[in-house]
Amino acid sequence: MHSLIFHPDVQIEVKYSFEWYQEQYKGLGHEFIHELEESFESIRTMPSSWPKMGQYHRRFILSRFPFSVI
Repeated sequence: MHSLIFHPDVQIEVKYSFEWYQEQYKGLGHEFIHELEESFESIRTMPSSWPKMGQYHRRFILSRFPFSVI
């Protein structure tokens, strides 16, 4: 299984997004985190499944939220 490498700003962006979604609808922030964690697991187990973005990266687009994991 592959490991994921995160940009240092990811933690800040995820925290801000979680809080924003929670303000919109209670529990929505947790749903966002859940979908994000599922995307990480999919990327780890099937890293070549997602469309290429440039020469070295791939892009996973979340289904419910306007976010991508590169």
